[in-house]
Amino acid sequence: MKLSVLSHLLAYYLFQVSAITREYYIGIREVDWNYAPGTKNILSGKPFSEEEEASVFLQQGPDRIGSTYKKAVYTQYTDNSYSHAVEKPPWLGFLGPVLKAEVGDSFVIHLKNFATRAYSLHPHGVKYTKENEGAFYPDNTEHSQKKDDAVQPGEQYVYKWDVTEDHGPAEGDSNCLTRIYHSHIDAPKDVASGLIGALVTCRKGTLQNGKDKDVDREFVLMFSVMDENFSWYLDENIKKHCSEPDKVDKENEDFQESNKMHSINGYMYGYLPNITMCTEEKVKWYLFGIGNEADIHSIYFHGQILTERKHRVNTISLFPATFVDALMVPKNDGEWLLSCQVNDHIEGGMQAIFKVKNCKGHSPPFKNIITIRNYYIAAVEEEWNYAPSGKNYFTGEPLIQDE
Repeated sequence: MKLSVLSHLLAYYLFQVSAITREYYIGIREVDWNYAPGTKNILSGKPFSEEEEASVFLQQGPDRIGSTYKKAVYTQYTDNSYSHAVEKPPWLGFLGPVLKAEVGDSFVIHLKNFATRAYSLHPHGVKYTKENEGAFYPDNTEHSQKKDDAVQPGEQYVYKWDVTEDHGPAEGDSNCLTRIYHSHIDAPKDVASGLIGALVTCRKGTLQNGKDKDVDREFVLMFSVMDENFSWYLDENIKKHCSEPDKVDKENEDFQESNKMHSINGYMYGYLPNITMCTEEKVKWYLFGIGNEADIHSIYFHGQILTERKHRVNTISLFPATFVDALMVPKNDGEWLLSCQVNDHIEGGMQAIFKVKNCKGHSPPFKNIITIRNYYIAAVEEEWNYAPSGKNYFTGEPLIQDE
C-alpha cells in the first residue's frame, strides 16, 4: 500500500517537475494588409484587370476598396520591451503566432495593445479562470475579473492558461491538436479585423524543437471568407482607398460583396507563399475555419492523400470554428493545387499552390503496380432532360400544373 502511494507521489512529482511555463509577449498592431500583393492571378497567369471574378474583389475604384485593408494583428516579440518582433513563417499571413504547449504546461501571455481601440485575447482548448478568459459578455463578474475582457489602447494585461489532461489529446487523437485564440470583445468584428491565431496542444513529451516530434514539417491554414464589412476599420478603409468615398453606399449589395475576401491565411488567387515540402516527409496540417454561413469549406489537396482521424482522405470538411489536424506523406513531387472545392470560393480566389520536392531522390511511386486498367472516355455534348416524364412522382400531377 505504502509502495503504491509512493509511486503515485513520485509520478506526480516528476510530472510537475517536467511541466513548463510557456511565456509569450504579444503586441496588437495595426497594419495595411494586401490579400493579393501582385497584378495577376497566380493560378491562371492572367492580369487581374482581365479577370471578371477577381476584379469584383480586387479592383480599386470610386466606390471599391480593392485588395488592401487596414487590419489589427497579433505580433510576437522577444521580451517585454516589445521592440524586437519574432519572425514568423511567411505562410502564416496575418494570423498571429502559433502558441504551443504540452499537457501539464501553462501559458503566460503578456498582451500589449498598440492599436487605436480596445481588444482582448480569448483561447479555445485550455483551462482558464474568469480573470483570464478574455471574453466580454454579461457574466456577473466585476473589478479584477473584468480587466481581461478589454485591453485598452496603450495598456497591458497578462493572461494565464493551463493545458490540463481533459483539454489535451485523447487516446484516439494525434499527438497535437488544432485550437485557436482570438479577440472577443465583439468576436465577429474583432476577427474580421484580423485578430486570430492558432493554438496547438500536445501530449506530454511529444513537443520537441517547437513541433510534434513524430513529424518533419508543420503548416497552419485558416480558410475563411473574411468579411471586411464587419471590420472595425471599414470606414477608414473606405476613406483611404476609395477615390470617391462620399459616394459609397455601405448597404449596397455589390459593395458588400466586394469586401468578402475568399482567403487562406489572408491570401487569395495563389499568393499564399512558401508551402514547400519533400516527398516522403511526414507533414502535419493544422486546419481551421472561421466566419459565418458562407464558411462551409471542402479542402482539397491535389495529388496527395491525407490521414484524418485514422481515415485516408483527400478532402477535409471545415465549418466555422471547427479545428482539424491531418497528416500527409507526399508521394508525388511537383506543384499542386490546394483549394476549397465550393464553387463560389474557387471563383473568389480561395486557392493556393503547395510544392513537393524530390529532396532525397526517392523512386517514383507506383512503379511496382503491374495491373493496367484501360478506360476510353469521350466528352460528348447532348441535351439532358431533368424530368423526362413531365410528371411529379410525389404528387402524381403534371409538372406544368403542379403547385
